[in-house]
Amino acid sequence: MKRRPVKSASRTFEVLELFRDRRKPLRLNEIYPALGYPQSSTTNLLKCMVIDGYLNYNRTSRTYLPTLQVASLGSWLYGHIASGNGYTWLIDELFRLSDETVVLVTQNDLFIQYMMMRVPDHPHKRPPSPGDMRLMLDATSGMALMSQMRDREIDKIYRYSNYYELNTDPRMTFDEVMQRIRWIRHTGYCYWPEHPVPGIASMAMPLGQSVHGIPLVIGIGGTTERLSPRRAELVDLMRSKIAEYHERFPQGEALPDGDADTNEFEGYLAAAE
Repeated sequence: MKRRPVKSASRTFEVLELFRDRRKPLRLNEIYPALGYPQSSTTNLLKCMVIDGYLNYNRTSRTYLPTLQVASLGSWLYGHIASGNGYTWLIDELFRLSDETVVLVTQNDLFIQYMMMRVPDHPHKRPPSPGDMRLMLDATSGMALMSQMRDREIDKIYRYSNYYELNTDPRMTFDEVMQRIRWIRHTGYCYWPEHPVPGIASMAMPLGQSVHGIPLVIGIGGTTERLSPRRAELVDLMRSKIAEYHERFPQGEALPDGDADTNEFEGYLAAAE
């Protein structure tokens, strides 16, 4: 049983993401082929978004463009999360000293989501986009996040990911997942070379804090050729800067005790069973 999004809601966001990527006004005949939608349903969707004030329609050029109402939806969020919490300082410090892509990652259901990042100018990189999501089981940051969870929580994530056909590598057994988790718990970090594509590597450490109960992970990514020889150096750098971060910004929200009961996935348990 694969979970499928509500089609109209999913398509609305995909339209906005297309404008984010193209960064220019677009005609109808540019939108529906790019997204693979039927022309008629795309026309109706765009009309609804115009009526609701999220798209501007220029009758002269017959083009659509998102309005500032779209920008206002999330304009409060970055300042609310980043202001005063020191995340920007930590990312900037790691970026300055590593010269690699640095990301701040949150858990989002069965996935991780990239919240903030700095990307270097050099070509030795293949960064995600802010807001991108990946399955926890298939991400360095996801493994680092799960290392802070109880084993039964990890078991639920594994079972639900397979139940909803989200797992890109269903051949990976739960025992193999736990073997990785135990190593991360022992070392305090996750390093995953040649993943998610050949030539790319990343490492991640739990930040030990959460935003409104959502746990956070800090990560560094780049080419395997650059990261592997510097693995020990970068691990020491991350540990020292995370420790300094906690000294500088002690007001952060601590993660709950790992032995505490959690009910995050009970809804999925009911659906799956």
